[in-house]
Amino acid sequence: MKKYIIILSINLLTSTGFAQDADSIYINQDTQTESVQQKYKDADSMFVMANHLYNEGKYEDAVDVYEAILDAGKESSYLYYNLGNAYFKQNALAPAILNYERAYRLNPSDEDINHNLTIARTQITDKFEEVPEFFVLTIFREIKSLFAANTWGIIALVSFAIFLALVLLFMFAGKLFIRRLSFWIACIVLLLSISCKLIENNLRKYDSAIVFVPVLTAKTSPDDSGKDMFLLHEGTKVLVREDFNEWTKIQLPNGEQGWVISEAITII
Repeated sequence: MKKYIIILSINLLTSTGFAQDADSIYINQDTQTESVQQKYKDADSMFVMANHLYNEGKYEDAVDVYEAILDAGKESSYLYYNLGNAYFKQNALAPAILNYERAYRLNPSDEDINHNLTIARTQITDKFEEVPEFFVLTIFREIKSLFAANTWGIIALVSFAIFLALVLLFMFAGKLFIRRLSFWIACIVLLLSISCKLIENNLRKYDSAIVFVPVLTAKTSPDDSGKDMFLLHEGTKVLVREDFNEWTKIQLPNGEQGWVISEAITII
């Protein structure tokens, strides 16, 4: 593996999804239980402590602290990446892949995330021949992998601000040439802003899941009486198509579909 610990507090501070205070989160280490706020003060110190535990080989304790940060409503690609590493060190393939995938979703251009995710995927039992992808979708996937989701969001926001400035210029400019030029540039910038926002939303979309049980049977219908279709194993990534009661319809990379128990998979 490449470098496996990245202390990047600023990403925890600037990433989206900061929902709760840390005073409601509890961590069990050894026989002592303390509130995270009392023990680590804030998410940054928790992140540093988790990295320290990882470096000491205390992977289970590191997982507890990383998970506590997530429970507090905070996320970043680096947090998911480090958590995936800690799970991988414990040979917990499904949660390792899950967190690598979540890290990739937020930052598909990161080489370390891609490297470790590739290594983890080699240990998956199930191998599928993927359906050929329409070339437009391939181009779109390549473009969206250029930046992290947060970066696309920032570009969209800045572009929209520029669009508003151009609208003002169009409204108050005295010369016809400037008004025409500002109008057409504003249209282009608005399309750029919308496109970047769509890419950000696509990167944050939860339409895939990881199998979290050793062996999972997919059926023809959302009930136990349905015929068995195919078997899946721990760590396999599937597309989520629809939910019905306690069942979820999934699709494999080769296009095959079936129904599985919802609790057997975890959404990325």
